[in-house]
Amino acid sequence: MPDNDLTGFLIIGLVFVVADGQVLYRGGRRYLSGPDGGEGSGSMAWMVVTVFHLVSFGVLALLSVVGPGWSGSTAALVGRLGVFLLLMAVAHVLTLAVLARRRQDEIVETRFQERESERSAAEVVVEPVPGQPGPHPQVSPDLGNHGPYRT
Repeated sequence: MPDNDLTGFLIIGLVFVVADGQVLYRGGRRYLSGPDGGEGSGSMAWMVVTVFHLVSFGVLALLSVVGPGWSGSTAALVGRLGVFLLLMAVAHVLTLAVLARRRQDEIVETRFQERESERSAAEVVVEPVPGQPGPHPQVSPDLGNHGPYRT
């Protein structure tokens, strides 16, 4: 690939990666915040998008130097851009899958915490038997006097 084509390929690829990364970050931050608009998910979105950037820049660098038969024409440049865009689309889908998995984990965790708080609020208080200290009554031994719940 001549130097002009290489420079053009790298610049176009960098613009695509940065633009797609910003779309993923902004959309991912809103997506992870959920319907209540909670904060605190921006760092997770940033980490996922950082991995997307690293993978995409690596693919861009590899495509710029690999393939001796791709040099010398505009068709070769368009071909490399097409392959790069296809690989970047795969990286985009994988990034969305990671964000969706993280959101699903947050939803499950939130519902579990809500259920635990409801369960603790509805906890039954056992009154002790008159004459027994403590919150829980003692279990009376069985007829054989071998201890509770023996068969």
